Amino acid sequence: MALVQYDGAALDDSVAEATARHYAALLGTAAADPDLPLSRLPAPGTDLGPGSGAAGASAPSDDAPATGDAPATGDAPAEQVAATGRHAAAAHAPAPGGTGTAAGRPDDPREHPAVRALRAHPRVADATVVHPAEGPPLAFAVLRGGVGPARAELLGLLRRSLAPESVPATVTLLDALPRAADGTVDRSRLPGLPVPSAPSGPRADAVTEGFTALLGLVPSPDDDFFALGGHSLVAVQLAERLRTGLALPLTGLDVLQARTPRALTALLDGRAAEQAAAKAEAAAKSATRPGRPRGARAGTVLVTGATGGVGAFVLRELAARGRPVLALARPESAHLLAAEGVDVVEGDLTDPDGLRDAVGSADAIVHAASTFTRPEVDLAAMEAMTAAWRRGPFVFVSSVDAYGRPEGERVAEESPSYGPLSPYGKAKLDCEALLLRAAGTEGRGGAGAVRSPIVWGAHDRLREQLRWGAIGRLYQAARDGGPIELPRPGTGGHPWYGVAWVHAAALARAVADCLDRPVHGVANACSGHVSWLDLARDLTELLGTRAEFREVDATPRDLDHHWHYDSARLAAPLRARPGEERRTVLAAMIDGMSDGAG
Repeated sequence: MALVQYDGAALDDSVAEATARHYAALLGTAAADPDLPLSRLPAPGTDLGPGSGAAGASAPSDDAPATGDAPATGDAPAEQVAATGRHAAAAHAPAPGGTGTAAGRPDDPREHPAVRALRAHPRVADATVVHPAEGPPLAFAVLRGGVGPARAELLGLLRRSLAPESVPATVTLLDALPRAADGTVDRSRLPGLPVPSAPSGPRADAVTEGFTALLGLVPSPDDDFFALGGHSLVAVQLAERLRTGLALPLTGLDVLQARTPRALTALLDGRAAEQAAAKAEAAAKSATRPGRPRGARAGTVLVTGATGGVGAFVLRELAARGRPVLALARPESAHLLAAEGVDVVEGDLTDPDGLRDAVGSADAIVHAASTFTRPEVDLAAMEAMTAAWRRGPFVFVSSVDAYGRPEGERVAEESPSYGPLSPYGKAKLDCEALLLRAAGTEGRGGAGAVRSPIVWGAHDRLREQLRWGAIGRLYQAARDGGPIELPRPGTGGHPWYGVAWVHAAALARAVADCLDRPVHGVANACSGHVSWLDLARDLTELLGTRAEFREVDATPRDLDHHWHYDSARLAAPLRARPGEERRTVLAAMIDGMSDGAG
């Protein structure tokens, strides 16, 4: 059997003959009718008949039905590329801005028709189509073994077999499609995509000015925060600068997640739109119901940190118990609390006068807010609040970090603290001392400090744990398929390494119970304890990945945790309810991740 070399690939006689015959038919058809559109030229596989030329060639009719889905294996003859007809193209056009690979299956109805047509070609191993923010769609293809038709031939094939609106502007040949960790096509690594214009407007200007002021460099729209020298403290500073300057909710974690000026500007634009919509909805509701003076209801509970992960669950629990709530929120976040039964007072931990006024108008207090990174602000806020506190109970949501690093493996409630304490743990301990000294004096009610470990729950703020810290480290390793190194039991003389955790709903019940029955001291709030190995297994199973677990005779600093915290004083409200099991809450947190990435 003779072989003919064609564009670097060896073709046998039959294929070469069919190619030559089809090319002759194209030339004959074009010569006979120069005004014939490309879409009417004969497609590969048209039965031309022996010796046919222009007279014997017939283009398929627009009304002819498609012959079926193109095979996914690439072993079908080239003629079947034409099976993806115009009607199928119109039915399967993807949404603007997406990629043509959809879920990565050739038979997925969401897939761009050009992807289906390209993959049906016997020499094409993989393909995708992307829709840039600006400009027409672009196709990318990978040839089997790196040899096959030229990109112009593939583009011509698409023009003949697809509706005009489904034909990409170009076809670019690649050695392989760049893939992200989750297997989807990584658009950022595809060549030749047009660069979108730089964001503009007051929010874009504020972001650029913030990057410049704090990092000392004028960034381009797609410069990475970390590559410019950013870190967590700078992220908090940038978030505070933008939050106060633009009056929009923003956290340091938002900055760390967005990373580029373009992404951060888009995030702020979205929150500005949400804020405007929420304010309009709240105004419409207030116009249809009678006004009610704030603080007129007996038993009002002031809740700080109401827009955070813990605060949101506390609000839900108090509402279920029929308790009137006064929520402290920054002006830029107040719209997030426009719910029935919740009054909002604007303020934050840096505003002592606002804190004193809020405390003075409430009959009970739940203090769940924290800066996490500015202990001096946390302490000053507690001083202002305890000074204004004159009646009712006061519950402070503290942390097991206030215990420091105890000598034993089990930690009883109200055990003494052991150094070294983290700045966060020291601030919690000092705030507890201020509160407990003031309790019961000058008409004040009882007080309790509820020390919680890591809090899990279906809330965006709580899901951030899957991106940062020890939990984030395990999650990202599990997502990427490992390997995952964990301290071996017995390392350093400790028989167990792991973490204590509490479900946010259980913590909220414990806090609400303390309003009715103050603990008059310190109480722990733990739902359970899980070893690092069991947690890593949970994460890999929930993510559907396979990872290698390696137990090593070393303890990374962020995994050096080996304590169990007794929680007898609040055992009743902490008792797990259906849906609060460890794997259930982890699954809910993973399912709500916006990008699945760290």
